[in-house]
Amino acid sequence: MVEAFMSILNDQVHDVALSQDEDFRPWQMIEAQHLICAYQSNKLPHALILTGPLGVSKQHFAEQLAFFLLCSSPDAGRACGRCKSCLLSLAGNHPDWTNIGPEEAHKVIRVDTIRMIHQRLQQTSQQGGNKVCIICPAENMNENAANALLKVLEEPPADTYFLLVVHQVSKILPTILSRAQRVSFALPSANSIFDWLKSDFNQVDIEHAIEQARGFPERVKSMLLESDEVQFDYDTLIELMLGKRSGYDFAAKLDQRGATSFLDALLVLFARQSAANLTESSEELASLDAISEQQRHEIYALAINAKQAIAQNANLRLLIETFLQDCTSFFQTSHD
Repeated sequence: MVEAFMSILNDQVHDVALSQDEDFRPWQMIEAQHLICAYQSNKLPHALILTGPLGVSKQHFAEQLAFFLLCSSPDAGRACGRCKSCLLSLAGNHPDWTNIGPEEAHKVIRVDTIRMIHQRLQQTSQQGGNKVCIICPAENMNENAANALLKVLEEPPADTYFLLVVHQVSKILPTILSRAQRVSFALPSANSIFDWLKSDFNQVDIEHAIEQARGFPERVKSMLLESDEVQFDYDTLIELMLGKRSGYDFAAKLDQRGATSFLDALLVLFARQSAANLTESSEELASLDAISEQQRHEIYALAINAKQAIAQNANLRLLIETFLQDCTSFFQTSHD
């Protein structure tokens, strides 16, 4: 049983290859420099909680910080990109980098996962340096998992850093908050996003993407990189979630890219905390007022988990149909 679980856990070791040209986002530089200076002064806490609005590159920040922490020859406050450790990170298979998230769509992070991670992190670093564990989204830990993590944070393994990416900080145990340093990110300005992308895309396309993506930077970049992706207007999205359109028929027409684009569009729609933030006006969009902020966050989390399942070659039709049924149930509950 333990061996089988460890096999699953091994699959969760960092599996997202990095681009050597990547860096912290421009609007994250102040926070990055502060943490890097703290590390160089041996004052970096063993646990960080990265918070902020949905879609402001918190996970990207965690990955770039992990890249730096694992580098054996950092240069001017950045990962060198050349040492063996960096090459392992760039290839996506660094043995001392662990990513933890929900095991399946609609699932929480379980206590067994945290316990096994603790066991793993107590072992000597395979590369002789630091060990990093990214938990995203950390609020998906159930109560037992959160309590297990708290015990780990009370006596953290040597040379180990926990980076907790949190979309809803209110769901994190106060005792965990007290054991970690919080790093908060705000939604960057349109000018910041434009400056970030202007060397790779033309001005008109960037401005249009910023408007369409409601200023959420990662979505802006995704839209520019995939200009031919399937586009969905907000009324269509909400009609599907309200059950006014057949989820079965809709799901049957989607390929992997279309399913991902559909979920991306929903992520943009629900990233705002209130329907009042949307400039369009329609009966369908007004339906957003019927569900609570908590329900919007839960739909957002379902979409994130569904995207992860798509990447793992899940049954697209069943996945999207089930997702839409779950969304419909949120709207029905809000009207009861």
